[in-house]
Amino acid sequence: MAILLPPSVLRQQFVSAATAKFAANVPDFVALRKLVEAEGGFVRNDHGAIRTADAAVRALFVRAARVLGLHRELDYRFPAKKLVSFDLQVAGQDHRLFKVFVSEVDLDAFPADVAALIREDCAEQAAAVDHGAFIALIAKAEAAGGLSAVDAEMFVAHFVHKLMHRNGPALRRSTLQAVAAVSGEAASALALGPDFNHVTIDVRAAGFEGIEAMTAKMVAAGFRLLPAIQGAPGTKLRQTATMAATMPTPVREADGRTGVAESEKQFVEIIERTQATAADGTRLWCDDGAPLVFKHFLAANAEKIFDAASTRTAVPAC
Repeated sequence: MAILLPPSVLRQQFVSAATAKFAANVPDFVALRKLVEAEGGFVRNDHGAIRTADAAVRALFVRAARVLGLHRELDYRFPAKKLVSFDLQVAGQDHRLFKVFVSEVDLDAFPADVAALIREDCAEQAAAVDHGAFIALIAKAEAAGGLSAVDAEMFVAHFVHKLMHRNGPALRRSTLQAVAAVSGEAASALALGPDFNHVTIDVRAAGFEGIEAMTAKMVAAGFRLLPAIQGAPGTKLRQTATMAATMPTPVREADGRTGVAESEKQFVEIIERTQATAADGTRLWCDDGAPLVFKHFLAANAEKIFDAASTRTAVPAC
């Protein structure tokens, strides 16, 4: 009988594969990893984040994440961004375990004609990929509590390179422009697909005493960052991010040709987590007496972080 790899091992394999894919597309991440290594620290991926406009993709992602030991916990709403979000977490008190922040485009918040364009793009993407074998692997893991090494390899590969990917035809330029006029974040989501739009490096694991020190080092090294650190000094969650590079995105022109639009899709976040507090401000502690470090997210912080990847306009082809 094959030895089954448990959720913790499957999660580790997923994080490794998804982070490697991200690094291949985001030079800032590679450069920051080198900076961290020079500082004597290491890169611990606190969380990755995806955006999708497809409810079926969101549901399948959540089901697959449960195989990794990640479960839906808190909900967050961003009316100005036309997004609704939630986090996927490992149960328990350990803030160091990898998380995913999932955002879904709120189609009800869009004008009906623009929402119809988004649904059309989602349908084209869905028709271009078969998740049948992947769903069968999920069912196998759900029944047995893990996967064999061979099944795990197939599961992670499909998760990272098929589910977290635009599989169908290029986005229509007219759709990108119409969506960007309503929500730059939603336009960025469609341009990228349900891949990680950012990964997040833990400040203290990276070898810095705090987020100000890491931010200063990054600015000196030439990174373009958001204009401010989100979260006041001494609060339970502080974060900032690089500005997503403007990248060429294949688009379908009105005459059927393939053109290129410029869009902002992926960036790197840094995060500092400190002790969690109760509603009345009382500090919270773990069962073993150690400080209970805050492991969730703050909507006010996240809303500003979203600005790091927002496609406001689609530049016409030359």
